[in-house]
Amino acid sequence: MSAYVEIPRPYESAPGRFTVDLVFPAASKHRAKQHHDVAWALAGVHGVEASTPWKLNPRWSYYKEISGTEERYGGLDERRLTVQGGARAVARYLAALVRVVDEVEALATQAVRAFGEWKRSAAAAPFLEYEDASTMRVRSREFRADVLRALVQGLDARTRPVGERDSSRPLWEQYGAVAEEVRAAVGGVDLERAGAEAVAAQEVRMVSAAVAEAERLVVAEAARVEAQRLEEERVELFQQVHAACAREAVAADAERFERDGQGALFAMSEARLPLVVPPPMPVKARRAPSRRGRLRPETRVALSGAVRVIPAEAVERLYGERASFAVPKVSPDRRRYAPAA
Repeated sequence: MSAYVEIPRPYESAPGRFTVDLVFPAASKHRAKQHHDVAWALAGVHGVEASTPWKLNPRWSYYKEISGTEERYGGLDERRLTVQGGARAVARYLAALVRVVDEVEALATQAVRAFGEWKRSAAAAPFLEYEDASTMRVRSREFRADVLRALVQGLDARTRPVGERDSSRPLWEQYGAVAEEVRAAVGGVDLERAGAEAVAAQEVRMVSAAVAEAERLVVAEAARVEAQRLEEERVELFQQVHAACAREAVAADAERFERDGQGALFAMSEARLPLVVPPPMPVKARRAPSRRGRLRPETRVALSGAVRVIPAEAVERLYGERASFAVPKVSPDRRRYAPAA
């Protein structure tokens, strides 16, 4: 496929008649229009019908129209082209379109190279006196666009006279002469030639969706059958290797048992069972030990807050000395306010 034109799958709009909607994705609108013109010129050569579709202007509104603005309702979309015709004619047209667009772009690139050689020559010095790098970049870009337009306009001409350059004028004003020079250097652009392989590839893409889906299913089924056959062969080969290894192991064991005199302890005729490794048992998570279990029983009772009688020995172990539990004396003034027993 070409980088200058997008060719989707052609569809059958009528019995024996196919339609394809071409798209020209160039960043510049003028360059996309030039590619559109190339495709339009080729349509008449290959006997297919071409039409430019209509595109609605998204900025248009009825109020803008009655207010006198320049926003139109819509116009021809020059980034697209609809081509219709027979299967063979459309296939040849698409194959030739890809080649012609690439060749025209290559000729425009050669013209820009010739422009670069002219800039570095002594003949260009008088014309570059008031030009700087930025203006020359603009000149080169516009020169390429002009040469491409001249090449597109001269596609339908079989032979054209090659004009000579005028040394009294800058080369960016003589893009037509440079276009004819690069065209004559390669012998022109053949609009009718279409490679047999490219035409066959385009015809393959013209099958209907149902046929394409059926072909896809057939290929998928063939792939599945082949994968199943390979799997069966692999299993059979594995079984054969396993049996051969088992026979060799039995023969080696028999020889060793006969040499050691222990043949009666083992059964030679029984097949060896495969080694089965059971899955590991799940490990139960252990709970962290409680610090509460480290205390003595009497200490745990003392710290629990229960109202119980604690032996003196337990108190001595807790506090390290014998505690005094004598009741303090209360003055008579405070005793009068004490609660009754």
